[in-house]
Amino acid sequence: MERLKDIKCFLFDMDGTINLGNELIPGMEGFFDELVGSGREFYLLTNNSSKGHGHYVEKMKKLGIEVPEDKVLISTDAFIFYMKTVNPYARLFVLGTQQLKDALRKVGFTLTTTLEEETDYVVVGFDMELNYENLTIACRLIDRGVPYVATHPDVRCPIEGEEFIPDCGAFIECIKTATGKSPKVITGKPYSYMVDTAVAKTGYKKEEIAMVGDRLSTDIAFGVNNGILAVLVLTGEASMEDVEKSSVKPDIILPHAKEILNHL
Repeated sequence: MERLKDIKCFLFDMDGTINLGNELIPGMEGFFDELVGSGREFYLLTNNSSKGHGHYVEKMKKLGIEVPEDKVLISTDAFIFYMKTVNPYARLFVLGTQQLKDALRKVGFTLTTTLEEETDYVVVGFDMELNYENLTIACRLIDRGVPYVATHPDVRCPIEGEEFIPDCGAFIECIKTATGKSPKVITGKPYSYMVDTAVAKTGYKKEEIAMVGDRLSTDIAFGVNNGILAVLVLTGEASMEDVEKSSVKPDIILPHAKEILNHL
């Protein structure tokens, strides 16, 4: 717990940590005002590449939390950070929503739409507008040797009523089954590209950053594997029983994110 006092920037998962669906988790009222009042910064992190920054700003606003767009980090940002270091002028065939495509065009990438066009990378995102023709083109390009990069590994996305819908990781498995090939890189949590993006964005050192979340396989693995403090909260997916069974062990376990304030 003493390590929390040295943290200057907190990265927060949203669903299961701050909110459950469209409802604020009881006890989170005024939490971020107090956190900022203590001299700390915070950013919101999500792997969901189907939405843009504005979507999360509006979602949080409806829950009573004011956050500017530049304090929201999406796996899309990690993908852009990675691709800009590899090929800043890459031509991309994208399996993704219009919001993902718009974000990639905005920073200068050229998007291809046909099999005949020269393509440097196939991009696999959380494509909630997926159609069979685009899936076919992506698989044929990958079969021809075009490398592909995925925005995040989540297999299922939680929705209302404790149900789930197929997420990016499910699309990866589909493509892997069809082509026999895995992504060259996955950029979202728990991989290092999201940490690199956060460090570059915030300007803080890793030892000054903490990740707060409710999922062992993404949020906590993200912290543990990449040298930042990993704080598990028990308001979402993971339970103490899950922790005992898992090989991924958080640095700190709290019943609720609001408990962080007691240790600053």
